[in-house]
Amino acid sequence: MLSDRDYMRGPQPSRWLEVMWPDAVTLLVIINVAVFVLQVFGVGSSVIVMPDGTSERLPWGAFSLQALLQGRVWTLVTHMFVHGNLFHLVCNCLMLFFSGKGLQSLVGPRYFLYVYFIAGLGGALLEVLVGWMVGQPHAVIGASAAVIGVFVAMAVMLPQEVVTAMISLIIPVRVRMWTLALVVIGVSTVLGILETLRVIDTGIAHFAHLGGALTGMWFMRILGYGGTPVTYERLWHERQRREAGRPAVAATNVRRRRRVVDVNEPDSDTFVPSLTKKEFIEREIDPILDKIATQGLGSLTHEERELLERARQEIMERESKGKGKA
Repeated sequence: MLSDRDYMRGPQPSRWLEVMWPDAVTLLVIINVAVFVLQVFGVGSSVIVMPDGTSERLPWGAFSLQALLQGRVWTLVTHMFVHGNLFHLVCNCLMLFFSGKGLQSLVGPRYFLYVYFIAGLGGALLEVLVGWMVGQPHAVIGASAAVIGVFVAMAVMLPQEVVTAMISLIIPVRVRMWTLALVVIGVSTVLGILETLRVIDTGIAHFAHLGGALTGMWFMRILGYGGTPVTYERLWHERQRREAGRPAVAATNVRRRRRVVDVNEPDSDTFVPSLTKKEFIEREIDPILDKIATQGLGSLTHEERELLERARQEIMERESKGKGKA
């Protein structure tokens, strides 16, 4: 192809910039690791006196009611970047990397960061609030609430997607994302209550996990997700119903046409051909559904995922209008 030849490609961005400038997920992982290295060398730790009179040595960035009363409002954010030990850091970074990459590919880096920080903040506030109400004040550290919020946000977008969960880090189990999200919410709630009643003592901020999960879910609902799941299977059935309503003769004469690209036309990521909704679905969405059926969901490019998202929005708008007329 002409585009494969070096003299047809035009100026290319520096590969060094791509390597040296990480995306939002990788950048967060790097920051968490760098902060932990500083913690190992004793930078930024101090003894914090809690409202009940007990004292505890914690990183300066830890969030607590006492820190908030002392005016250290920055701990609302900094607590997400400090961790208790290496295992705590590794678990959070691994989950952040895999869940974060998935969510970022769906909504982009900006909304991914919104989910991350809002979920982390919501989880910390719920943990501290519950501790204050039951008379067990303590500090909150770690990115667990933010990371769980990211995972639940992705589960809201792709509830039927099947993932592999590791039970006790040993037994692999295939489960739908939404089912796994409900398990996380349920376990966090039960363990949080047992911890509050002092039946168990795990040293884990379970209500922070719960708050992060609920906040991530709430934010995705604001963005328009979380209603009746519009999955790829539903898009496929929508296509089948559409084709079933066509005349039999017309269906046999339909020939899918390739998009013709003018080499003199300037490149544009936002270029959309002027097609009707029906033509758009036939020419753009149907080939993608065929690709999913033959090669799987992982074979889709970023542009193909965006086209499917537009189709999903179209179906949701049509359903909402139909309910309004009823």
